[in-house]
Formats: sequence, structure tokens, C-alpha cells
Amino acid sequence: MRVGRIVRVLTDSTRKESLSQSNNDRMILVSVFYQVDEEWNPEHEAYYKDLYAPRQEEFIKRFSDDNEEKRKYLNNIKINTFNNAPITKEDRKFPVVLFSAGLGMLRDFYMFNIEELVARGYIVVTIEHVYDSEFTILPDGTIIEQAEIFKDLTLEMKEEVINIRKKDTLFVLDQLTSLNAEDVIIKNKMDLDKIGAIGHSIGAYSLFESFNEDERIKVLVMLDGAIQYINLSKEISEGKKLHKHLLNFRKELNRYEERMKFFIERNENKLDGETFKKLIVGQHHTVIKQEKGQEQLDQYLEENYQSFIKLSKTEHLTFSDYFIINPELQDDKMLPIEEAHNIINNIIVAFLNEHLCKMNKDYTNIINDNIYGELLKR
Repeated sequence: MRVGRIVRVLTDSTRKESLSQSNNDRMILVSVFYQVDEEWNPEHEAYYKDLYAPRQEEFIKRFSDDNEEKRKYLNNIKINTFNNAPITKEDRKFPVVLFSAGLGMLRDFYMFNIEELVARGYIVVTIEHVYDSEFTILPDGTIIEQAEIFKDLTLEMKEEVINIRKKDTLFVLDQLTSLNAEDVIIKNKMDLDKIGAIGHSIGAYSLFESFNEDERIKVLVMLDGAIQYINLSKEISEGKKLHKHLLNFRKELNRYEERMKFFIERNENKLDGETFKKLIVGQHHTVIKQEKGQEQLDQYLEENYQSFIKLSKTEHLTFSDYFIINPELQDDKMLPIEEAHNIINNIIVAFLNEHLCKMNKDYTNIINDNIYGELLKR
């Protein structure tokens, strides 16, 4: 099944850009992915670089490291997504999934999962947090670079970035109604009573903030989320509980001892002493905060609404297209990326089908029957 993609530029006139010096109204880009009219035949094949149209060469330049073999590889990564293709004529509305990327990552850097979700009956809306992403390409070809503050983010700045992302998400939620009513391609195709969300890293946590606040988001999938930022002390002390389904899907190494051992072994011979010391201290604080965040999630979510799992032989960037773009960087001790992505896709689709669409018990069966040996509870 072919996938279509449109890009829309949204402007929030109630907010000014706070990450740049422009003082313009806040701009958010979204890509919307959907099933294509089965009678439509494309005139050419689709390539990963087309996600960066009309500046495809920018993708090649930024990810090739001036390596001719890498350029050739990047030029020939095929996908199944076609820009501005006609949407299916099928008379139905599709449940919607919002997608928020990790810090600095581009909104569509998760095609392995996006295409699978569309094939399984979802419309996916990816959110570009402009000035947060490494770079943004507007439909007219303008390139917006990441804001300077991201070169040395303090904790306070990260909290502000999370707040901006949350407001971006809530604004996109508001705009879905008008897109569904007026957009020339996706008009009347979204079931806005069935909205879920998927986020990776800091995108997962910023979506949690929106999920916790807004009833329109019915379920949330956190992909190795940045749970070190979670602070639910007030809610927990007041005895509050969240009664919405949440999947916290993490890489294998999460406990303090194993995380620190892995970090040290990977980096001790690659970095100078001072840099290594600085990073190891930062990792120490991050892991402790993540363990606390996990404990708070456990207390705050009603037991029947929480699912905490991890996938063995994976790392943080497994939950993205990173190793599709950079296959030479994958550790051979990790699951082959195609195998890992297949498991991740099946888990996410089963979770959404069961808890957002109320279709079946596939997710419960996967967990209870231990279908994937690589999948670990907690």
C-alpha cells in the first residue's frame, strides 16, 4: 500500500518565537501521512530524500559527511511515501496518531514506523518543532537552522523547550479540526474522537505533558522517553491517578549499574579525561532522575492503564531511522535494525488497535504469551 504525505505550515498568532530573534508568530510544520488512492499510479519511485523536498540535496549534504559512497547510498534509500499523492477514496475516517521527535531530530525521522501505521489504518501527523530541529525545510525551500541556544542547553532551557513543545502539540490538536474540515487532500478523513500520540526521547516526555493535560489524546506511546524530566510529586501527594493507557517502551539497559557500565565501556577510550568526566557525571544524574521518573509513573498511572516494557539488544536511536540512514554505525551486538523495527512496529500497532480503537486484545496477548523473546517486562 502506497503512503501519501502533505506538509502544512501552521502559525500560532497567540505566541511569539522565543527560540529565535525574529519576534514572529510561532510557526509549526506538520507532515500528514495517509493511505493513497489505490487507482493512482506514481510517475517515479519514492526516495527518503524526497522527505526534504524541495531541497533534497540538503539531506544528502548533511548526512553524507562528504563521503561519495555514503552519498550514493543516501540517494538510493527507497521508501513507499509520495508527496502530495491523492488520498484513498474509501468512505471512512481514520484514527489519528500525533508524532513528536527527539531533541534536534527532524519530524519525519521515523519512517519505519510511520509507513507501518498508515498501512495498518492510521493517519499520522508528525510535528516539527521549528528552531528545535537540527534544521527545517519549508515548502518554499527556505532552510531554518536550529537555534543557537541548543549548543549548550541548561536544565532551565530544556524545561522551556519542553513547554514550547507542549504548546505546539496543543495548538496542532486545535488545528486538526480545521484541517479535517477544509484541507483539499485530507478533508473529512480524520476520526478526531480517536487520537493517540507517539513520542521519542524528549518528544515522548513533552507529549506526556500534553497527554496529562488534554483529554483529546486518548493513549500515549513513549519510545525510550526522557522520563528524567517527570515531576508528579504534587499529583501523587494529592492522591491523583491517570486513567488513560500509556505504553513506556524502552531500550534494554535502564538500571543504574548496567547503564553506567555500558556508558563507560563505550566511551572511556574515545574521549579525553575532562570530557569523559563531565559526561559520566551527567549520565549519573540522568539515570538517577530516570529511575525516579519511572517510579512516579508507576504510582501515578492506574495499574490497569500502564504497560512498561523494554526491548533487549537495543539503544536509544534504535527507535528512529538513525541506523537506516547510518547503517555503518550500528553495533553488531545489537538486534539487526530491521528485526528491531519489526518488533517495535508490531507492538505499537497492537497497542493502538487495542487501546485506542478497541479492536481486539492483540497487545495483551503479545505480552501475556511472551510472543517476542526479545521483549522484557519493565
